[in-house]
Amino acid sequence: MIQLISLFSELILKYLIFYLFLFLLGRSFILIIQILLFKTKNLPEEIFKIKSPIIYPVLGLVFLGNFLILLNFFMPLKSPFVFIILFALIFINFLNLNLKINFYNFFTLNNLLFYLVIPSILIISSSTTNFHYDAGYYHLNHQNWLRESNLIIGMVNIFWPFGMSSINEYISAFFWFDSSFILLHFLTLFFIHFFFIFISYNLLSTKNKNLKAASFFLLFFSFLDNFGASGGRNGFPYIQGVGKQDIAVGVLFCFVSLIILNSVKQRKVRDIDFVLLSLLTFFIFQLKVSGVIVFFLYFVFCFFLINNQIFNLRNIVYFQIPSIIFGVVWSIKSYLTTGCVIFPLSLSCINNFDWYLPNSTKAYEEISTVSSLAYMEYFVDKNLTFVDWFNDFFLSQVYADLALFYRSVYINFLISLIAIYLLKLVLFRKESANRNFNLIVFIYLASSFLYLLFFGPIPRYAMGTLLTVVGIFGFYSKDKKYNLNKYFVYFLIIICVGLIPRANSYIEFITNPQIAIFDPRLEELYIEEQIHENWIRPDRGDRCWINLKCTMHKEDIYISEESFFKVAYRIKE
Repeated sequence: MIQLISLFSELILKYLIFYLFLFLLGRSFILIIQILLFKTKNLPEEIFKIKSPIIYPVLGLVFLGNFLILLNFFMPLKSPFVFIILFALIFINFLNLNLKINFYNFFTLNNLLFYLVIPSILIISSSTTNFHYDAGYYHLNHQNWLRESNLIIGMVNIFWPFGMSSINEYISAFFWFDSSFILLHFLTLFFIHFFFIFISYNLLSTKNKNLKAASFFLLFFSFLDNFGASGGRNGFPYIQGVGKQDIAVGVLFCFVSLIILNSVKQRKVRDIDFVLLSLLTFFIFQLKVSGVIVFFLYFVFCFFLINNQIFNLRNIVYFQIPSIIFGVVWSIKSYLTTGCVIFPLSLSCINNFDWYLPNSTKAYEEISTVSSLAYMEYFVDKNLTFVDWFNDFFLSQVYADLALFYRSVYINFLISLIAIYLLKLVLFRKESANRNFNLIVFIYLASSFLYLLFFGPIPRYAMGTLLTVVGIFGFYSKDKKYNLNKYFVYFLIIICVGLIPRANSYIEFITNPQIAIFDPRLEELYIEEQIHENWIRPDRGDRCWINLKCTMHKEDIYISEESFFKVAYRIKE
């Protein structure tokens, strides 16, 4: 029991410090934007019609990731100067420091739920959650390179998946604080935590009837995630293996989509909200290229704002300044490390770099498409049809377990959707929307599903779209026909959060209280097999983990250190 209490206390303390750091960094970021763009030191009480403190930590991650990309041009991310600079940025909070703290108002049921109960439940997953397969394949080793070196030109030549660089790698590389690597797990928990705060706030506090209804449907969708074919799983966020960013993309995709659609329906948006929506939209793309479809809704939103004279074109461009700065730095980084503006999109790889291997990106593009089981490969092949793709995706005998999983998720999603629609009819009065709003919703959802179909419809990529479909029911719902007791809502939220960690997590946490994630720096995970003078590969499998001398490329690799920026060459035999 003492060991259990000790582990729980350690984990919740670490998580709260982690959360507080992001909170303060996000608050500093808002102050910087307010000062530079709007010439004021005032902080908005609400962002997106939600209390600002709820949004600060997400913005802290946006700021942290983009600032680390900039710093990595000049220094390795393990440099003490990185920590000094980032912690110095936190002191920007003193430019607007409100010392009038009302402890009575702080220790409310809502705050206890948001900042103590929800994370306390989620961290129980630490007893069973371990690294995702791709973490050992390339994520951790990429992070190790970022920690050990400043930007490497042609980094894609060390190992091609490094070119699929997510901003998540920079954020994760910063959080290698202790041997438990638990903070990397906290990154996933943070987005689930944020999503439940968003849902809970709308259910308990917001006056926006559409977002309240949308949150109710999303909460019910969360509950239904635990039932159905193959034991459940319908597309709601789950506790993913450490190292992957699909949960972050799914949560933010849904969040940004609902906020934009709500702004369209309300026909208004504040200046600061539009600036931050622009940043979050770009951040989704930085997390994963597959999130790019959210730009479609964002560009429609910009057109809507101009067409309805809410902003003019000059306003739109001015409010893009933070996003443009981050976008330029991101594009330069991508171009120098991969030879492409967007990797692995071969059309964007126009360069004359001596380290770039011609046509290499085309092969990586095909690998990405095939591994995502995308319809595109079947579409361009005249000998294959949609039926062939459908059979390979849902009914494959070669990958029977995967086919069963994909089939189960989408069947469960459709059943959940029917159940939510029936619940909507029973509990909510119908609300109609104007023709333009309906058209935007239809085109956005249609384009999202077509994009998934052609470029990768596996469930973890589809999560954001599936959540958005559920949330959109809220924009066609009015007042509830029956009032739900507030304490019943608290109970329902806690039950749904409690069902996120699986049963074995609770059992393991109680019977064997320890963290499942191990430190790959201290483990001998494979025998090294020499392939070239300075390079090795694992004797079995394809996971290098964090060995900087390890690569799965067959060719020899030469890293030139003759200038400030190292240059990586892959030598063809």
